[in-house]
Amino acid sequence: MNNSEKQREHFNTISERYISGRSNKNHLAYKNELWNQIFHELEKEQKTFSGKKILEAMSGESEILFRFFERDSNGEYFGFDYSDSMVLSAKAKNGHYAQIFQADILKWKEPVKYDIIILIGGLHHVPDHVSLALKNIVDSLKPGGLFINFEPTHNFFLFRWIRERIYKKNSLFEENSERGFELKDYENLLSENALNTIYKVYNGLVGYVLYYNPDAFPWLNIGTGKIASLFCKLDIFLGKTFLGKIFSFATFTINRKPN
Repeated sequence: MNNSEKQREHFNTISERYISGRSNKNHLAYKNELWNQIFHELEKEQKTFSGKKILEAMSGESEILFRFFERDSNGEYFGFDYSDSMVLSAKAKNGHYAQIFQADILKWKEPVKYDIIILIGGLHHVPDHVSLALKNIVDSLKPGGLFINFEPTHNFFLFRWIRERIYKKNSLFEENSERGFELKDYENLLSENALNTIYKVYNGLVGYVLYYNPDAFPWLNIGTGKIASLFCKLDIFLGKTFLGKIFSFATFTINRKPN
């Protein structure tokens, strides 16, 4: 069984637990604040989503896609995932506004060109074929289109060790077919695929550890939604500094394909 099939089987097995963890109020409060900040940056580049073709790749329940739909219901929305369970859940929740289908990012080829492609926490699930995944994404973007990406990264040896321990010990992760990126490798992958990074924040800091990834340290998910939101603001503030670059567990980027 190749790694893509391992990931598909893994997510089919853990989908209910995965979805449940991301329904937690603190996780949602952190994520709501994060996307408020991201839309503030996005709208500097893309004044309206009306009439735009927007795709969420490796989309899980397509909940990020729904945030775009809430912003502007006049866009054209698409999403795909390789997990049968995730596609069924996404269709049940969001199929009324988006065309949701099953596809493998490594085999996905489309003549349709999108204005925006979103991929949140997906590339690290295909670490041995990430260049192919990125090529498929870039090929499906219109010239000048935007690629929005959030991935687990590390720039400090201890954080790599911590992540590897989590992947090994926590059954919600599949240690043999997913891994985070060395920060320099992640940034090189973007540039090698002719993507110009126009926004970058190393916001995988304290709030991220506490609230964004509830599967990693569930016992740390304490406090209220207001506290989670404040930690998100702090993560974003520090994530634009040198300290953020050193100590972050993740990197958020908005990238543009050249015209």
